[in-house]
Amino acid sequence: MVNKLKTSRKNSIKSAQDGEILAVSAFGFLAGEQEYFAKFVEISGIDYGDIPEMVNSPSFLASVLAFLLSDDSMLLAFCQSANCIPEDAVRAQHYLSEE
Repeated sequence: MVNKLKTSRKNSIKSAQDGEILAVSAFGFLAGEQEYFAKFVEISGIDYGDIPEMVNSPSFLASVLAFLLSDDSMLLAFCQSANCIPEDAVRAQHYLSEE
């Protein structure tokens, strides 16, 4: 299945800004998937009221990507919806973890 995900977006994450864009997209993906989002909220312990502020935090965005990277099927579903490859999520998470 991973071969089907290879697109022109390969190696598209070249900066922290690119990583933030992908991470915000990942958060939107999670928010749209009730089961995934509930699990993310439970594991992270975030308060729903804090989410608007947290979305601007590189460490929060890195945690969103780390959560996606923890489950292959969830990661592949996100990559398919975002037209990216798993390596993009890894690279984005790396950039955001450095900030």
